[in-house]
Amino acid sequence: MSRRVVILIGAGVGALVLLWLGGWLLVGGDIPRNTIVRSHDLSGDLNVGGMSREQVSKLVTRDVTQMAKSRVVVDVDGRVFKRKYSDLGIFLDAEATVNQIKSRSANPIKIVQALTGGLAYDPVYTFSESTLTRAISDIAVRTDLAPMEGDVVFSGAQPVAIDAAAGRALDIKAAVKTVRASWNESRIFRFKSPSISPQVTTKEAQSALPLAKNAVSGTVLLTVDGHDVNLKVSDIAYALDFANDGSGNLVPMFSSELMTQVLGLKWTKWVTPPLNAKFSEVGGVPKLQPSAPGQAVSDEELTSALLPAISAVGTARVASVQTSLVEPRVTTEMAGGLGITEVISTFTTKFPPAAYRIQNIHRAADLIDGTILKPGEIFSLNKIVGERTAANGFAEGIIISQGRFEKDFGGGVSQVATTMWNAAWFSGLDLVAHMAHSFYISRYPAGRESTVAWPKVDMRFRNDFDTPIMVDTSYTNSSLTISIYGKKKYEVETITGLFRNIKDFEIYDDDSPTCIQQDGVKGFDITVTRVVKLNGLEVKRNPFNTRYIPEDRVTCTNPEAVFGNPTPPKPKIKATPKPTLSDTPTATVTPTAIATPTPVQ
Repeated sequence: MSRRVVILIGAGVGALVLLWLGGWLLVGGDIPRNTIVRSHDLSGDLNVGGMSREQVSKLVTRDVTQMAKSRVVVDVDGRVFKRKYSDLGIFLDAEATVNQIKSRSANPIKIVQALTGGLAYDPVYTFSESTLTRAISDIAVRTDLAPMEGDVVFSGAQPVAIDAAAGRALDIKAAVKTVRASWNESRIFRFKSPSISPQVTTKEAQSALPLAKNAVSGTVLLTVDGHDVNLKVSDIAYALDFANDGSGNLVPMFSSELMTQVLGLKWTKWVTPPLNAKFSEVGGVPKLQPSAPGQAVSDEELTSALLPAISAVGTARVASVQTSLVEPRVTTEMAGGLGITEVISTFTTKFPPAAYRIQNIHRAADLIDGTILKPGEIFSLNKIVGERTAANGFAEGIIISQGRFEKDFGGGVSQVATTMWNAAWFSGLDLVAHMAHSFYISRYPAGRESTVAWPKVDMRFRNDFDTPIMVDTSYTNSSLTISIYGKKKYEVETITGLFRNIKDFEIYDDDSPTCIQQDGVKGFDITVTRVVKLNGLEVKRNPFNTRYIPEDRVTCTNPEAVFGNPTPPKPKIKATPKPTLSDTPTATVTPTAIATPTPVQ
């Protein structure tokens, strides 16, 4: 190689070195020139080239602050909800965003990139899948609407066919997936809830109407064990229900419980339920009341006997039933052998009477009455009460589903669950599982109440005593009392916190035929703590945090909305006392009331 070539090569290398050094100096600072960090919503860029990492961190932190003030719009079926990014579980990670930025590099390729346009970095985020799912679920609670099943009800003695109407339910999983995938591309998310078809059609309701009309076309002479009971038209309308058989067919059903309500002694003189052995407190000491058999007519037998009669006319409207001897579930011998010495706890709740509520509360209470738990055994309300169906003795009524009122079997059972939960609470027994209502119901103690739903939402507690316990229920048409008998072990104190994070309810009109009016209740958080003591020393402290979402104020604008008034269209009990609550077992801090009574459950 000639000297000239060597000199040229050396000069070229030197030029490249100088060029590299110049580029390296031009890139400048800790962060290369023209380095871009995109803003949280990708609407603008932050040029951080030439800055120190501390300066970049301040800029990104400022963007975090702006993001905290921003709102995302979630539009579901035309209803608009504004939420913070944090409400949706989306958080900008300032530290990770800065750490991903490459420092000034000696790599010639990186130098060229920095000089000709630099590198652009998206912000780094963390996601909380559970928070996002909960946020979308809370919105769905306020937009979902159960379908209106076709039905036949009685307004007084006049049968009315209820037209079926489709409902809707937001696909929560799909909505979460959409937000997660494209949240930084738009601040507006629009979702249309899929339609839910009713099971009982309008045609089915219309086909049941002729039988309903004929049922109240005249009186019926019912013979019970040879004794005549005259059923007036109003009695028939009161005791007859049309229930979904599970396949979309309306079937007529008569209930012995409703017969008791409407006929009183004319019915209970011949039809009496068995009496479980029970305890009552006399002079502070439990006294055993002996069991007794009953004379019963099942709802199936009653319906089978009366169906031909209500389908007939004139003198053919007659029916006959025979009662059967029914033994009690808890005999005197069983209760007497438990070693019960005292009342461990007792709790009473009151409720505004409605026929469906009375029937369901009485039925659930009867099924619970006499329950015996040996040491270590668990009380499960769903297991003991079973599915709330017509075949199991329950009536249709107003329940809470997805944060809205709807018509279904079992309305009122949550009253039983709440009463039972509080009896267990004040006994000191091990509290296993419960779920509060989605929004606050003023006749229940805030943060110390329970809802149930078949089959998954249950209320459970465990007998962690060394001796058996027995559950005792008693009721009127407006109150329910549940007591636990056994050998008392603990003292219980309750600390009830103040309402916090109070949120206003929304107000809107609903023109759907499935609308059920709601008054509106504010949402809030509350913590209630149970302190359990043994011989004066604390052995358990159980804090329960409850979040009540706001209950929207809904005005029904559709004149066809039969349930526009939250009172069911077939009022079977006229007296409606103001709901109150007996809460004597403990002294608590009473929060300021912020909600109006909600006539449900």
